[in-house]
Amino acid sequence: MRKTLTNRFCRESIFVISASAFWLTLTAVTLAQGIKELPIVEKPRERSSTDRVIIKTVPAQPSKGVLAVVLDPVVNGQVIVKDSTGRVISKLEADKDGQAEIQLARNKIYLVEASFPGFLGATGKSRPLKTSEVMRLRLIPQFAKLVLNGLPPNAQVLIDDQVRATADQAGMATVNDLTSGDHSLIVRHPEYNDYVDSLKGLEAGATVNWRILPVRVAKLTIQGTPGATVLIDGAVQGKIQPDGNVRIDYELNRSAERTISVELVGYQTWSKSELLSPGPRTIEVRLAPIVTSQGVSDPFDSLIYWQNPSSWELVTVGKNKKLKVQGSELGLLKDQVYRDIDEDSSFILWLDDGKGATWAVKADKEGRNYYLFHLAGPKSTTHTPNKFYTYVVINGAAPDVVSAPFPVLTELNQTASYQINIEVSEERIRHWITSNDTGEKMGLGSWTDTSPAKEKFLYGTFGFRSLSGEVFSVDELTLATKKQN
Repeated sequence: MRKTLTNRFCRESIFVISASAFWLTLTAVTLAQGIKELPIVEKPRERSSTDRVIIKTVPAQPSKGVLAVVLDPVVNGQVIVKDSTGRVISKLEADKDGQAEIQLARNKIYLVEASFPGFLGATGKSRPLKTSEVMRLRLIPQFAKLVLNGLPPNAQVLIDDQVRATADQAGMATVNDLTSGDHSLIVRHPEYNDYVDSLKGLEAGATVNWRILPVRVAKLTIQGTPGATVLIDGAVQGKIQPDGNVRIDYELNRSAERTISVELVGYQTWSKSELLSPGPRTIEVRLAPIVTSQGVSDPFDSLIYWQNPSSWELVTVGKNKKLKVQGSELGLLKDQVYRDIDEDSSFILWLDDGKGATWAVKADKEGRNYYLFHLAGPKSTTHTPNKFYTYVVINGAAPDVVSAPFPVLTELNQTASYQINIEVSEERIRHWITSNDTGEKMGLGSWTDTSPAKEKFLYGTFGFRSLSGEVFSVDELTLATKKQN
């Protein structure tokens, strides 16, 4: 009986061969996607007791008879015929019907041995040979046979973590003596992915013919700082493990140049163009910590420190200038990176239209991830006036409110100026507001990021934008970094 199932792209498959209650389950867990065909599973046909045996050989001489050896199950096993003293007379192979015929001298007794890979050998003694004699030999299944095709030459086949075969130059490997039950399978070659699979419920006497095409890969070992993400040509490939290594099977049919990058929050991105080839390669990466800026003081005589939108405007007031902020586009300090900011950091604020003011803390250099703080003025139409709001922006999405608004105890108005102080200490951010008319300083609350997304905000820069169409002005910006221990 034979049953064939084929599916070139199936990653998990279960199939049943119902000969003598034989079951084989295969579940693919390949490390890199490859192409495989589901196995062709064969089990020799069992003979029934009523099978008719037809002898085809006609004796050439009257003194000769024909001995027909019939194997059960039907296999083309090897047959050895000996005389009564044990001397080998002939070696022959059974045909596709499991039958071997030989002409021998009549009236003699012959000893017959039969064998076939995966089965216990069988022996028998014939009756004195007449014109013809049929001898039936029962072979008992002992092992299963695995035949793999499509492998790269010299690939090793491991069964239960032991090397059991090596592929020849035609890409074939054979294991003849698999015991019944479950087994693990690994196909390993220096220039190809480790193909991993399993054989479950394997039954003695079965032959599994399987075509597997492993993927040619560069077997990269990246050594570096644990937790760092490894990218190749911008695509994430893996993360360096606690032992400082990550193994990556990168599909690559031939040598090619690729850009390898390693990223970790708090460190400068490492990037290098490498000529990769199929086979093993170890690359050592040393990440340099991000160097925080020393601080900046900007009287807004110009915008040389800023990556600013076109909607920003420098306004001259007497002998001084100040920055008028309008428009929803975020403007950021250039080449400034901060982790912690001292409480002395501040800027002067005017609520030009009375609607409020908005600024960003710990923004990434692309301006897609940052904390956003909004002071709602007395004429705000989108927020409750005299409230302080906290938002977070992730991957350029709309600002998401992350805390209940904090009441501003001083009465805001658009004719006065205010000093805003900021302190950043790891995940905690605190603000204060001081009226330049009264000199009274009041807290605007303290907020700590406890979300999983906080890892995006270990470092960043500072900026301004309009959240709800408000127009405001700022001057005398000072950012002072905390001393690192």
